[in-house]
Amino acid sequence: MKLTDSVLRSFRVAKVFRENSDKINCFDFSPNGETVISSSDDDSIVLYDCQEGKWYSLLHT
Repeated sequence: MKLTDSVLRSFRVAKVFRENSDKINCFDFSPNGETVISSSDDDSIVLYDCQEGKWYSLLHT
């Protein structure tokens, strides 16, 4: 699929996570695509399970 302007504008939010309470400054998928990690300006790191659509670990740094 070619990512044209019209394709990008057709995207819709599928899920909203609220575990980070400030701006997210980093977001990355694990190599197998099953886990996502995020860090934010609230000094927290959150791990998400992509299959379940839920967070499973919250670390405060």
